[in-house]
Amino acid sequence: MKVLGISGSPRRDGNTDYAVRRALDLIKERLPEAETEFIRIADHRIEHCRGCRYCMEAVECIIKDDDLDLLVGKMHDADLILLGAPVYWWGPPGVLKDFIDRTHGFYPDDKRFAGKKVAVITVAAQSGYPTHEKTMSWLQHYGAEYVGKLRLRAREKDELKRKPRQLKRLETFAANLASTLQ
Repeated sequence: MKVLGISGSPRRDGNTDYAVRRALDLIKERLPEAETEFIRIADHRIEHCRGCRYCMEAVECIIKDDDLDLLVGKMHDADLILLGAPVYWWGPPGVLKDFIDRTHGFYPDDKRFAGKKVAVITVAAQSGYPTHEKTMSWLQHYGAEYVGKLRLRAREKDELKRKPRQLKRLETFAANLASTLQ
């Protein structure tokens, strides 16, 4: 089984990266046979959606000179997709929103991610979780099973590492995700 952790944060090694990586490590501890992989959307080239709607006919994006197909391929190979992102003005950061928008071409194929499980980690200073989580759960439209969400509070770099209660919640969340794979 394969678990793919995706960070949608533009901040390298920030709270979101840490939370997703830590969750992957905890899942691996519970399921040693699981293969885990961590990727950062910000480390990949994702062009903006052009709004041309070519994808609605072809069920694929007309833009071919970026990393969208590579990342989508990794998602297809995974049994569980763990998606993490900070909340920026009640939504995901631009780097992740570009990626989400580019999957618009899958819209006619509402079973593209059937059989996949998806979970969401949101990191915010105070608020904005519900709207953000709705956006982050977009894979449900493509048939993925939504198996959980975790809301973490942190803003400053490395703040999450200094919050034992938040880390305990992350540990419980990862254990629950591991149980969905057994």
